[in-house]
Amino acid sequence: MKIRHSLLLYLASLSAIPIIGGYNLYSNFEGGFYAVEHDIIAIPFAAIIGTLFISLVALGLQRRYRSRKLNNMPCTLLVKSISILATIVTAVLLVKNLIYWMHPNHLPTFFTFLTVSCFYTYYQLQLYGIKSADPNH
Repeated sequence: MKIRHSLLLYLASLSAIPIIGGYNLYSNFEGGFYAVEHDIIAIPFAAIIGTLFISLVALGLQRRYRSRKLNNMPCTLLVKSISILATIVTAVLLVKNLIYWMHPNHLPTFFTFLTVSCFYTYYQLQLYGIKSADPNH
């Protein structure tokens, strides 16, 4: 699988987070799992949107490294450092979300984040050359 295909899989699964997570939060709210007098549903929904936003910003920070890698151009230390920092931030964010959503009432959201984490890991392994992007190798 080429790097672009794994990137598209990651983006598609990332875009499913607000849809599945929002529906899961709403159905739990309608089911009476959350106290009505608190803003408890707004906080997790804001966390979902924040995760999506930060993940897309981090992906944008990796754009220069990815384009240089795809064109077989050398990367400067600054470009590599920014890309590695973006990887670390996203990985920590995804692990934090996996831990946060690991609750029986939030299993659809948890499995969505698990899928996103798997696709992100696969994409990062290809991006940094740890896993070959060429299916013939």
